[in-house]
Amino acid sequence: MRIPASRLLLAFFCTFLPGCAILEDARLSSAQKQEQKRLAAIREQAAAEHSLYRSLPNWKKNTYRNAVLLESATTDNTAIEISLSEQRGFLLVDGGIAMDFPVATGKKSHPTPAGNYSILAKSEKYSSNLYGKIFDVEGLLVHSDADTRSDLVPEGGSFVGASMPYWMRLTNTGVGMHVGYVPGRPASHGCIRLRTETAKKLFSLTRVGTPVTVAITAPCYSPAPTNPKKPG
Repeated sequence: MRIPASRLLLAFFCTFLPGCAILEDARLSSAQKQEQKRLAAIREQAAAEHSLYRSLPNWKKNTYRNAVLLESATTDNTAIEISLSEQRGFLLVDGGIAMDFPVATGKKSHPTPAGNYSILAKSEKYSSNLYGKIFDVEGLLVHSDADTRSDLVPEGGSFVGASMPYWMRLTNTGVGMHVGYVPGRPASHGCIRLRTETAKKLFSLTRVGTPVTVAITAPCYSPAPTNPKKPG
């Protein structure tokens, strides 16, 4: 009895395709492992370079940049961490420290809240609707550091919100990252101020949804315990 060619072809595919699928999965797994090793090596090298940077005099006044990580940065592999105690920010690319930069967070009267956030909105040109200056009807400055929730605008006067270029919103209560004065200490009304060049770079490498962690000490730079306890 002669078996039709179509049935032979079907038997062939049923026999060999599962094996091909397994082989393809193995190849994919191998490729993923290789990529993980590559990224781990880059992170290790970046960590060594970052440690060297922090051993230099006056490093706190400057910004660290890792060229290799920044070249591979996209809006999908970046995250940001803010260290309140150090007044520093970190741009992470695939988990490695690509930038270490000065920031100015909220002063004691307006502390920046710690927590895990994500960027909710972005605007290259933005002005605050909470903080700014109040002018009278003749255009004379009445209040240079006004808060619209407590300071009244005189009849015929005006409120001009503080300029916050490269705005990246973190909360619905007005906390975000933006260009501002960075004196090396907490100085804002709760936002995270950035130098202009830093804000531009972060703005270009982030998107709505990019994770941002604000903590006393940034998780990426938490020192390892000197005498770690063994499990059990």
